[in-house]
Amino acid sequence: MLAVCVGAVAPGDARAAEKLIYASYISEVYSASKTDIWLMNEIEKRSNGEIKFEKYWSSSLLKAADLFPSLRSGAADVVLGAPAAYNVKEYPLANIVMPFMTTRGDAMTLAWRDLYKNNAAFRNEFESKGAKVLYSVAWAENTVWSKKPIAKVDDLKGLKIRSVPTISDAVRKLGATPVALAWPDGLEGLQRGVVDAMSSAPFDSAVHGSAQDVAKHGTDLGGTGIFAMATIAISMDRYRKLSEKHRKIIDEVAAEAPDQGIKLLEASVDAAVEKLCGMKEKLIISNFSDADKATVQKVAAAGVQEDWLKRVKAETKADGAAMMAEFQGYLKAYEAKSTYKPGFERYAAKCK
Repeated sequence: MLAVCVGAVAPGDARAAEKLIYASYISEVYSASKTDIWLMNEIEKRSNGEIKFEKYWSSSLLKAADLFPSLRSGAADVVLGAPAAYNVKEYPLANIVMPFMTTRGDAMTLAWRDLYKNNAAFRNEFESKGAKVLYSVAWAENTVWSKKPIAKVDDLKGLKIRSVPTISDAVRKLGATPVALAWPDGLEGLQRGVVDAMSSAPFDSAVHGSAQDVAKHGTDLGGTGIFAMATIAISMDRYRKLSEKHRKIIDEVAAEAPDQGIKLLEASVDAAVEKLCGMKEKLIISNFSDADKATVQKVAAAGVQEDWLKRVKAETKADGAAMMAEFQGYLKAYEAKSTYKPGFERYAAKCK
């Protein structure tokens, strides 16, 4: 009698999906998150479901400072984090993304990609800690939100401003006192008067986070520019355990992500401008004079860069001057082709 095994599966016909745990400290509404959503959807699609992601948003699994360390501990496989701001001691080179370098989000995204790809010392800072960067995308440019106008450098003196590195270093040099608060605590602190202003606030993130409901005044401190990168990385150990086929899929999608991130950043900034234009009580923007902009460049911008060079020399074996020159060379090349316009500039043009 022939026995029949119902539901038997031949070897190789089915395989359990590779599950990757993804963690972020921000919600799905931000442009960087939307780029990650695109990345994960594409990887799942191109792998025919052989790779699946288990997603944890808004610090539901790990706080901001714990994200990059988790890649070595195994608490997460893929993270969206900002080690330059939240893991400052461990990532001195990552702070090469500084205020006042550029206001162009597209140029910053592509310059960072090239530096990670071409500079071994910069890349090793991440990989030596078990983090293989998949890509990094620029947050929109820094903005400062306050209940009272900050229209000139002297207006900063004595103010308490929520900020994280490297914006905190810049505002300190300009006479303000930086206050280290998490993003939601910063908005609440502004509302309650714990701080006088909310900074380290990418334009679109600030608007989508409803900073304009608390503060009626905004400024860019004379062109603070792009100060932070949303850095997406996978655990080196977890990556190496994947099949060659799966690693290839992840690498291919990650290579496309910076361009996708730029598109999503543009859309996010435009949506933020539309949101501001729809307000009954218009946001008041204060632009610094040319003289104040020159002061900011001399005191804050140059000072922060000098501090970074000293730190690199003291804490690493990297050639800081050469790395900065390389990075600024990439920025200059991409700025020449940039189409990005800062949010306050778009707001002024659209909402008159």
